[in-house]
Amino acid sequence: MSGTTPSEDKQTSSESQVGEIELTVPDLTDLLPTAFDNNNTSTVDPPVRGEIILRSLEKLFLRFDRLIALGLPKEYNPFLQTGTIAMVSLLIATATGVLLLLWYSPSVVQAFASVSAMDAAPWTSGLVRSLHRYSSDMCLFFTLAHAIRLFSQRLFTGARWLAWVSGISMMGIIWFIGWTGYWLVWDERAQHLAVGSAKALDILPIFADPMGRTFLVNETVNSLLFFVIFFTHIMIPLVFGIASWLHLARISRPKFLTDKWMSYWVVGTLLAISIFYPATTAEPANMTAINQSFTMDAWYLFPITLMDRLSGGALWGVILISGSLAFSIPWLLGRGRPRSALVITSRCDACGNCYNDCPYNAITMVSRKGSLNERYPTVAHVDSNLCVGCGICGGSCDTVGNGLPWFDTTEKRKIMRSWIKEMQEAGEKPFIALVCENSAGMDLKVDLQSGVCEELPGYRVLKIPCAGWIHPLTIEGLERKGAEGVLVVTCGPGECRYREGAKWTQQRVDGERSPALRNEYADRKKILILNLDKTSRKKMIVQGSAFQQGEHVINDVKPSKAAMGFTATLLTLFIACLIAVGSDIPYTTPAQTGSTLVVTFRHPGQVSDVVKRLTSEELEALPMHMRQEEIRERKRMPVRLRIRIDGQVIREGVYTPKGIWEDGPSVAVESISLSPGSHKVEVSVGDGKDEKKWQFNNEKVIEFTNETRRVLIFDRVKGFSWY
Repeated sequence: MSGTTPSEDKQTSSESQVGEIELTVPDLTDLLPTAFDNNNTSTVDPPVRGEIILRSLEKLFLRFDRLIALGLPKEYNPFLQTGTIAMVSLLIATATGVLLLLWYSPSVVQAFASVSAMDAAPWTSGLVRSLHRYSSDMCLFFTLAHAIRLFSQRLFTGARWLAWVSGISMMGIIWFIGWTGYWLVWDERAQHLAVGSAKALDILPIFADPMGRTFLVNETVNSLLFFVIFFTHIMIPLVFGIASWLHLARISRPKFLTDKWMSYWVVGTLLAISIFYPATTAEPANMTAINQSFTMDAWYLFPITLMDRLSGGALWGVILISGSLAFSIPWLLGRGRPRSALVITSRCDACGNCYNDCPYNAITMVSRKGSLNERYPTVAHVDSNLCVGCGICGGSCDTVGNGLPWFDTTEKRKIMRSWIKEMQEAGEKPFIALVCENSAGMDLKVDLQSGVCEELPGYRVLKIPCAGWIHPLTIEGLERKGAEGVLVVTCGPGECRYREGAKWTQQRVDGERSPALRNEYADRKKILILNLDKTSRKKMIVQGSAFQQGEHVINDVKPSKAAMGFTATLLTLFIACLIAVGSDIPYTTPAQTGSTLVVTFRHPGQVSDVVKRLTSEELEALPMHMRQEEIRERKRMPVRLRIRIDGQVIREGVYTPKGIWEDGPSVAVESISLSPGSHKVEVSVGDGKDEKKWQFNNEKVIEFTNETRRVLIFDRVKGFSWY
């Protein structure tokens, strides 16, 4: 029963058969009152906490889109393609990153010199480096825009939770790739990344020695660690691929890349930024420098401002709290999940339209069990864990065998036919408006029983979950019953809440997609489809009234070439400046008065001479070859440190050995603030049992300045080394 044959007899037969089937299924109309109310509260997706605030944020995006639409068609609006632009930018960053390996040297000694050599060749390696830098910035910028926009649209509840969680993970991975990439330049920015990262990692019981000791002076930076960062930077994109797959796993027909013209725009914009504002490099890393000033990439390096001001524990607090909040948004703000669609198997004729049209992979065709198996071997099945309750499957089903039980298609058709009859009896011309709940008619005040709406006089209005819910037979039936016109209001261009609902409806009405509107049973001129977002309420009312008066309504007016050129140029400059300026903003480390003395050592204390005598019971518990009455403990003595400044003891401490058996070296890192000028520094280290004996001593008069800190490193072999 396809419902698409041109025969009136077949149509009548189809309707009578469906009617007979209706008698065999439960009456679902008792669920109808829960579908929509008169308080204009969205009941398609359950409201979320903070709904009013998020809707206000969403309207800011929509108004911005309308402003762009004055000069550019929707297919050229980059803010309607944030996800695909981010993906294209990432591919460009990946390709240029691979190309940079021709010039880059992954060595802590040679890294900065190799990057400086790139900057000296602005039309070859320098251009590639700038493209790599700005494509990374553009990727993160549009990823953030994508996340904020979806957040404002409340597209994170129900089955969408996986897309949200994987999306947050992708954003974190993109940021981490950029974070590690800035290490590889090994300039002042990288220095602060290294010191800040070490501060956070030293809180965790992972490393035997504090990582902070590695970054005290240039000479102690570990080349192997630098190579690990380089390896991580080039391997993390593989993890991104897994997150991307999860992000799109529940979406049908996902769009990965931009179309040809938008791709040209992305590449052209990046080339323009790279040529007119080449990527910059800060001064080479100087681990002993104080009060540094440089420019930094705010898109990736903003955490530096926290690292320079917070302790390691506070940093982890910020990371854990912000990360937990971001990942848990679907459950923190969500108030339930959308109600799922339902398949009535006795009505399903296995046409597969619902399977083809579902935007979220929620419908599959499975083997049928029962008496109808020979006629229809398969039947549609809805996975309630994937369904978002859009009702698009109802608009695909000729036999009304699939759809929303709480918004039953057959019952709604009866209600609209009764409205037409009432209007005819009252001497009015019947006009029906099918208004998407997420379109310009979102806030229309509609009486649920009569369909009367004061803002659309002369219409009987039915709010629907999505324009994709509308089946062509519904429109045909309304016209046959005497409707003078059918107004369909969908979401704005590129703004469909359920991705493809507005698109499928337009194609069905235009006869381009099955099930298609049959021109022999419906007058296309009596149908007006308006694609209007939530901010276009007045436009909807004006155009709806014009349609009612028989006036020609132009739904989409394309701007002139001059307007398109001006808008495209202005928008390109806006995005280019935002990315370029954001990638090179001034930053100064927190002001520090005076200088600093850092004393550190990694030194094993003397072996303890404690001898333990075993009891007979302890001996019996040991294997025969390990039995000995006396055991010398493996412990080492703690190491003591004393620091005198100008003859006064400033710091004195005892440092226990590392290791489970306390048989490893002791580690100390002590930092002391000093005023500028000359100071006599005396450092003593003791590693024996006699607490009054200091085996290693050093004293020196040191000149301290506001620009640098002084570092003293003690090593058992090298002794005391001043930096």
